[in-house]
Amino acid sequence: MAGPDRAVRRVALAAIARFLDGPPLSAGESAAVMRDLDLLGFRKAAWGLLLKRRAAAALQDGGMTILARALGGRFVVACSGDDSGVGWEILEHGTYEPHVVAFYQRNVRPGMTVLDVGANIGFHALHAASLVGSEGRVIAVEPDPRNAGLLRLALAQNSGFRLEVIEAALSDRDGEVILSDLGNPSNSGARFVHENQAVLDGLVHGPAPRFRNVPAFAWDSRYLATPIQFVKMDVEGFEPRVARGMERALAQHRPTVLSEFAPSNLRNLGGTEPAAYLQWFRERGYRCSVLVEPSGATEPADAARLAARLGTAHHVDVVFEPE
Repeated sequence: MAGPDRAVRRVALAAIARFLDGPPLSAGESAAVMRDLDLLGFRKAAWGLLLKRRAAAALQDGGMTILARALGGRFVVACSGDDSGVGWEILEHGTYEPHVVAFYQRNVRPGMTVLDVGANIGFHALHAASLVGSEGRVIAVEPDPRNAGLLRLALAQNSGFRLEVIEAALSDRDGEVILSDLGNPSNSGARFVHENQAVLDGLVHGPAPRFRNVPAFAWDSRYLATPIQFVKMDVEGFEPRVARGMERALAQHRPTVLSEFAPSNLRNLGGTEPAAYLQWFRERGYRCSVLVEPSGATEPADAARLAARLGTAHHVDVVFEPE
């Protein structure tokens, strides 16, 4: 964002806050506003500021939680009041990633076991649980304690859902990884993991980044015997490491895999070239498609189509289906 335009927008936010709530921006609020303007844009920065103003007492105690009905009341999701990322989209639109929602509705069926790796606050995991029914099962893996806690809270509001929350990260080995927001705490979806903090330090894009050690394990080391029919992976570039850690499960159970495909993240955090990630699945008997937005239809993911779908976007979603 250009300097003058950034300054004008900050003044506009200060005016909005003064008009609606009285006091001018404090030094702390001003710093947060400038960060959110850079990372999230004007509308989301305004949303975050006004939510924090209106819920100041609650936020002092660790945050305000909002329970919202999603997909026309199909399930309830719990959002943090200061989440200007995933939570914002759900609260504003009642849905999140409509193309993924459409793909789930066509491909997740009653009785399936679904693995959600990088479940975040659980929108897609809860949607899957509503689709698989009482005979199915959803396993949601999420390393961020706050996100995992919100998912557990949401689960308590949705009776009859068979959904297990595992508060950990998946990798290609058992141990620990470092979890960071890279300085973007207001977006619950901006959570990155790696075992080397120097790698994460080099990717910081906001002030005051937070780091914590979290448990990690390879899926095959604990859950190889668990039949899985559908896997969703969205772990900000760590997908190749997750896939290697469940290589035997993929060979044994042959699930469909829906994966985020973010070339820069795959290189920086997955340590893999994007083409090599696609090839890894092809060598194991999977065909690859790209998920079309907003319809959720699929088309073959050759290099040209992937490049066209990516354009200037940060990522697309790809589908690996067993031959």
